[in-house]
Amino acid sequence: MVAFVWLPRNGVSWTVVLPLKNLTRAKTRLDRPDRSRLALAMALDTVMAVLESETDLVGAVMIVTNDRTADHALSTLLNSHYIGADQPNLSPAARSARLVVIPDEPDRGLNPALVHGAALASARWPTRAVAALSADLPALRPPELHQALSEASQHRRAVLADATGTGTVLLTASAGATLQPAFGPHSHATHRRSGAVDLTGTLGGSVPGLRRDVDTLADLAQARDLGVGRATRAALTAGYHSPLVAEDSGGSGGESGTSAESGLSVPPGIVGGTQRRIVSDASGPGRAKKYP
Repeated sequence: MVAFVWLPRNGVSWTVVLPLKNLTRAKTRLDRPDRSRLALAMALDTVMAVLESETDLVGAVMIVTNDRTADHALSTLLNSHYIGADQPNLSPAARSARLVVIPDEPDRGLNPALVHGAALASARWPTRAVAALSADLPALRPPELHQALSEASQHRRAVLADATGTGTVLLTASAGATLQPAFGPHSHATHRRSGAVDLTGTLGGSVPGLRRDVDTLADLAQARDLGVGRATRAALTAGYHSPLVAEDSGGSGGESGTSAESGLSVPPGIVGGTQRRIVSDASGPGRAKKYP
């Protein structure tokens, strides 16, 4: 049997920053009554795909959000076998260091959130490059991210278009460079005009899951055809009116978790164990913070 070992090109290590808006306001173009649940599920699958990447390539994943339900679900991932899958003996401290959830202190939209997250990431890990990644990529596969980041490592700034060719799913900046996010309508062209090297022609159709962000029902159907992650499958299987899982009774070691604030649940079979929050204090990256 041949084993394939991925090595990051040029020895570049990355911090991947994902912004996640309040779930009640997420995916308004996705015409489904369960769109908040789907937004959370797609974010979980995106994060899990990133965390399944080699630790030498992706050193940390930073989530920028003010949503308590998302924080709850993402923090619970610390106990999932997905984290550090290539290193099953990782200590709890090492697992915690790889997934960081920070408050969206600007609270002024996607681009300010990314600027905030990139600044904290660069302050905490100054030798790492920074990648801004869409949080709605349920069909993302780790090899696709590896391929894209390997290409991006050759450039000071780089951008990858979404499946339509007009939006942006990935924006990168080398260590010491400024990210300059300008997500929004026609963001791909805007990022190119700002000097980011376009990776779309190089990567082409080799990274379909990475380029298939989900904003509409048609997008969701295409992502499903590619093969979505476990959380999104669970959300779609649950249907419009069923909760994803039963509410947590409060015991430790269960496989579900529910936010009393919104009633949204973490899909079954995704996470388990005790609930923990790893949140960086904005006054000093890397300091632990707990919500009241």
